[in-house]
Parts: sequence; C-alpha cells; structure tokens
Amino acid sequence: MTLGYGASALTIERLGPPDLVELFAFLDRDPVLHVYLIALALRDALARPSDEVWVARRGGTIAALVYLGGHSGAILPHGDDDAALERLAAHTVTRRAALPARTQVIGPRAAVLRFTERYTAAGIAPRLTRNQAYLALERGRLGAFERLPELRRAEPHDYALVYDSGARLRLEELDEDPRLTHPGTYGLRVEEECRDGHTHLWLADDGLRFRASVSAITGDAAQIAGVYVPPALRRHGYARRGLGELCARLLERRRTVCLFVNDFNLPALELYAALGFRHHADWGSAFFDRA
Repeated sequence: MTLGYGASALTIERLGPPDLVELFAFLDRDPVLHVYLIALALRDALARPSDEVWVARRGGTIAALVYLGGHSGAILPHGDDDAALERLAAHTVTRRAALPARTQVIGPRAAVLRFTERYTAAGIAPRLTRNQAYLALERGRLGAFERLPELRRAEPHDYALVYDSGARLRLEELDEDPRLTHPGTYGLRVEEECRDGHTHLWLADDGLRFRASVSAITGDAAQIAGVYVPPALRRHGYARRGLGELCARLLERRRTVCLFVNDFNLPALELYAALGFRHHADWGSAFFDRA
C-alpha cells in the first residue's frame, strides 16, 4: 500500500519481507541508536501481521520510518527529516484504532516531538512525557567495578520477584502500576522475561539487590533497560556492581552497550558516567491512553 502526497517528494509505504535489505541499510547507519528496531527486524523479518513498519520516502529513498506494535502499543519513529516524520505522524494518527488503547511513542527526541505535536493537534494529549538521554558504552571504556559472579539470569521460579520489582520500577519511573493498569499483558511479559532469561538478578540474604534487563541484542550492540535497586538498598554501590557485571558480560561479544535514562535522574546519570557511558543522542518518550 502506497500513499502519495501530491506534488511533494514524499510518499508513504508499508514495508514487507521483500524490503528487509533496504530497511537494514537504513538502520545500519547507526546500529547503536537503532539496536531495538534491528533486533525486531531480525526476529520477525517484517512478517508479523500485527506489527507494521511504515516509511516515508523522498525520491525513492527512505527518509524516516515508524514501527507500530499491534500488541505492544510501541510507536517507534526514527529519522531526521522533519517533513517525513510529520507525514508518518499524521498517518499513525489514522492507524490509532488498530493499536492497543495504551500506546507509547519512544525514540529520538525530535522524532517523538513531531508525533506528540501531531497527536495533540488531533485532540489526543499524552498522559506523560519524558525527556531522556540515550547513552552508549563502548568496549574498552568500562570503568572500574567489583566483579559480581552472583549475578544470574531470572528463571521461571523468580516470577513473583520479577513481577513485583518490575511493577515498582515502572511506578517510580512512569507514575503507573502495571499490576493495576494492565495486569494481563504485564504478567505475560514477566513470564517471557523469566522464561527467556532477559532479566538479570542479584539476590542476597537481604533479598533483591539489583535487577536489569537486556531489551535488545544484535551483533553490534546490546540495549539494557529496567535498571533497579530497591530504595532501601540504594547508595551501597549495588547498582555499580550489578550494572558493571552485566556490561562486562555483554561487551565480551558486542562492541557497544546502550540504554536510555530520564534526564532528571541525576544519581543514575552519575553512575552511568562513572561506568564509562557517554551521550549518544537526545531521546524521548510519550505515553497515551485511549478512553
């Protein structure tokens, strides 16, 4: 399906499996910034019916794109062509009925802003917005930390712990408790985390000390998410040891580890800087609820 826009040089098209090579060529321009989209493309090969990837072409070349998660509600715009992003944002508004009631626009800050402005103009205000920093740690730049052999992958029997700690993290970061707002889908996601070992835990006699998840991994980079230490155990160096250990393991086979963090979270920013993370891009998130 192709949607043209008159005499402008922009056209919009949904990508399918035959377009994978072209998609990877666009994403490989910055494999760290695009690690999550690359991981999705490697997993699904643009063949999952519920998920859509739309691109805006200028002169036949991809100028910007947006991923629409039919089950996850993720709206992931990328690109630095403002006009192309505007077209994709307008089109995404028309596709909103096909998406879950709860959606989140996540990506480079300028791209997220274009989508938020278009949604707001259509009378759809975000529940919450966040300005964030996208950080990257390259192999060979990891700061000093005490190794942590106790860090391990979550297993199915850790479900209750992962479920509760993940909800507390989201409540602290995003002002919502998934145990109340969407317990079914949240529970399924926790099951996947424990089954597939995406979440890493450090447990001791005083309980959970640290947790973090690997949200995407490719041959070039690994993205970390959900870094959390229970409030009562903070300021003891647990986050530095836990995150340092996870990064060290990931950097054995990847050149870069990346993550994004709220720009007002100064303790986290200080920790990441001490471990060697550097600013890679301005990032942003906007969360929408449909009545």
